[in-house]
Amino acid sequence: MLKDIYKKANPQILIGALAVMLAAFLWSLDGVFIRPKLYSLPVALVVFLEHFFGFLVLSPFIYFNLKKIKKLSRKSWAAIFWVSVFGGMVGSIMITKAFFLAISGEVTFATVVILQKLQPFFALILARAVLKERLSEKFYVWAAVAIVSSYFIAFGKTGLSLDEIDWAHSAVFFAVLAAFSFGSSTVFGKRIVNHLDFKATSALRFGITALLMFPLIIFTGNIFKIGNVSFLQWWLFALIVFTTGAGAIFLYYYGLRKISASTATICELFWPLSSVVLDYAINKNVLSPVQLIASLVLLYAVFKVLKDGRQKSVSFKSKVIHGEGRGAGLGFHTANLQNEDLDIPHGVYVVELSVKGKNYKGLMHFGYKEVFGGPVSLEVLIKDFSDDIYNEEVAVKVIEKIREVRKFKNADELKAAVENDLKCLR
Repeated sequence: MLKDIYKKANPQILIGALAVMLAAFLWSLDGVFIRPKLYSLPVALVVFLEHFFGFLVLSPFIYFNLKKIKKLSRKSWAAIFWVSVFGGMVGSIMITKAFFLAISGEVTFATVVILQKLQPFFALILARAVLKERLSEKFYVWAAVAIVSSYFIAFGKTGLSLDEIDWAHSAVFFAVLAAFSFGSSTVFGKRIVNHLDFKATSALRFGITALLMFPLIIFTGNIFKIGNVSFLQWWLFALIVFTTGAGAIFLYYYGLRKISASTATICELFWPLSSVVLDYAINKNVLSPVQLIASLVLLYAVFKVLKDGRQKSVSFKSKVIHGEGRGAGLGFHTANLQNEDLDIPHGVYVVELSVKGKNYKGLMHFGYKEVFGGPVSLEVLIKDFSDDIYNEEVAVKVIEKIREVRKFKNADELKAAVENDLKCLR
């Protein structure tokens, strides 16, 4: 099946999907083996410590990307704070509180799991509304199949009964808010990793979340309960940093950089499948026929999602502005466009352009200039075109990404790269 995906989908999509699924597998380990052992501690303290220690490990990546971070737009900073507040703080607190209530016996685990699996619905809706992700109808059909399959995997043995849910209990609110928080964080996380290194994105998320949690644990007095953390629990926090916490987010953002937010949220459904597999491997609980069938359906649905997961072409209009004239100095006539802060990854793309009513093929550079840390530029090289079009509006249709933005040693190396890129237009 992987071989078929590799042939029919972009290899980068496969790599990104596997990274997200591995992160989901680590999160399943967290819920089964690690999080329950922290039940004796205040929820806010647990969330603060896992983010604080995660930030300590990831903080060097902020230093290495400081110039880029300083150049981030307000739109990107807003996305970073959204992810930190909802994905890091609110989502972590809500899901931890919900599971702690299940552990204590106040509600069933079904209450938490059923409602938390609303996450893909929130992510798919927001990806379309916020990121303008447009995927094929087949994608959304198979995404729905994958979501339904995940429910049957989780409850294929005990039966899916909505009667188990105590709708009046606070755990319902906690689980739904956690689903919204994590689903929306997938979307806004995609916006960030489009424009910033995934390692720096992970570090910023953990750092800002820890910073936001610190006043909360002081105000609630939970900071004085650090002394209650046992020797085993300190080791568990260390384990979380490198596996289910910072380690998983590190993998997740690496994968999210390569796939759409819509595809990522479906790949996260690997979580219930990995949970039942772990239950079989460790507790020798054999999967029921319903779970086995649902697992096969889920895997096939994910295969179809990856196959049909290419986003439809992104189109936009922008005004041509004056640049620094460096393209002409290299022998290429380029046009600088007003920076639209597009919700696509930085890179070099093949594009189709409409200029003064005529259509052309060209290349588009979107990202930091060849000297990293410089401003983000949006620049097009139009094939067989050299007219003066300053202040003209250009319609651009993004066709395909051909490479990442790279730092070049000198002008000759940059010129050679552009000449090689132009071969993609033939």
